Amino acid sequence: MIDVSIIIVSWNTKDLLRKCIQSIYNETKKYTFEIIVVDNDSPDKSADMVAEEFPEVILIANKDNKGFAAGNNQAMRIAKGEHLLLLNPDTVVIENAIDKMTDFVKTTEYQVVTCKLLNGDMTLQKSVNSFFSLLGSFVENRYIGEKLAKLDTKGKRFMSFWDHSENREYDWAYGAVIFITREVFEKVGYLDERFYIYAEEMDYYMRIRKAGYKAMFLSDVRIIHYGKSSSRQRRGAMFIQNYLSFYIYLKKHYSLFTYYAYRMRTFIYMKIWLLYYGIRFLVKKILFRDCTEEKEQLKVYWQTFKWNLSSKSFVRLG
Repeated sequence: MIDVSIIIVSWNTKDLLRKCIQSIYNETKKYTFEIIVVDNDSPDKSADMVAEEFPEVILIANKDNKGFAAGNNQAMRIAKGEHLLLLNPDTVVIENAIDKMTDFVKTTEYQVVTCKLLNGDMTLQKSVNSFFSLLGSFVENRYIGEKLAKLDTKGKRFMSFWDHSENREYDWAYGAVIFITREVFEKVGYLDERFYIYAEEMDYYMRIRKAGYKAMFLSDVRIIHYGKSSSRQRRGAMFIQNYLSFYIYLKKHYSLFTYYAYRMRTFIYMKIWLLYYGIRFLVKKILFRDCTEEKEQLKVYWQTFKWNLSSKSFVRLG
């Protein structure tokens, strides 16, 4: 059996995808692996690049964009590895990271791991969190979070403030790097395709926890992650999708009280951000300064605010 099936779901990230695949070959020497790329109808001809430059890669070229969860499921259905690694296309494997994760899983009780993510400038990209709590949502935000993070670098109260300096069990991590054993996959199953993109990793980790498995963050294993390279190409739509996916997650795993309380919180915060960027826009315009970013932020928040008030935002799980 192949040691690791490396699954990459891609949309319109041709140059980054090329770097990602090449880094896997350069940095994975100890274990056997297969790479399965699922291309969601990228207009930049990513699928053609893979077919031409990496003919040994298993390529699934979709005729439409099926989303992140469905794309991963397509690859998981044909994966042959003893372990499965879900890897974003905007990552670069360094320092034998995949070999190290495989080593750890093979020699410990843990069957789910992730590693330290680095930004392009090699600074830390915080990537692990505790499961959602309503109280935490009022603290872990752009208003208060940055100040509290400096007081709680060990993440004793909120894991999102933690400095990622040591190995530690965690609740959930960004979907850029998810390494699981086949046993976990066979017990937990496929990703929930109701999550088109975003929150599918939170849902999957919640299901992993309910199945009785624990996850370990490996601080000495590192992968570069450029981050949101696909989603930033459709900023407004993806902002709304982020909220929709999170509402699905809340409705699926939490009480109705939590679901509606969080929606009310979102309504209040949206009004605050509209006011904030509205003031910044007016001030910059009066001072004849560039207000392009404020204008874009106002557009995104206004679209999302209206969507939150529409019937489309109310989740029905069937």
